[in-house]
Amino acid sequence: MRKTLKTCIFLSICGILVIGIAGYGMLNADERPNAAPKTTEASTPLYTFSQYEGRLALYQRGYAMPVEIYDVYLDTFPEDEQARIKAGIPAESDAEIQKIIEDYTS
Repeated sequence: MRKTLKTCIFLSICGILVIGIAGYGMLNADERPNAAPKTTEASTPLYTFSQYEGRLALYQRGYAMPVEIYDVYLDTFPEDEQARIKAGIPAESDAEIQKIIEDYTS
C-alpha cells in the first residue's frame, strides 16, 4: 500500500512540474533569443525619397531634414507619381539610390 501511495505522489508531483514548465514556456515564448526583434527601425528603410518644398528629396532614417534636395519639381510628374513620391520611395543601398535618381532626373 505504501509503495502505491508513494508512486501516486511521485507521479502527481511530476505532472505538476510538467504542467508548470509548459505554462512557463508558453508565457515566455516572446522572450526567446531567436524571436524576431520587435523594432520598427529594422523595417524602416535606411533612405527614403520624398518631397521637400515641392522638390524631390532624399531623407536618411532618423533625420527630419533631407540629406539631398534635387532640382526636380514634383508638379512636373503625373498625379499618381507625385502621390508615390509623397508617400515615400524606400532605398537601402547606393545602387538603389542611384537608380531612383536616374529615373527621376533623366
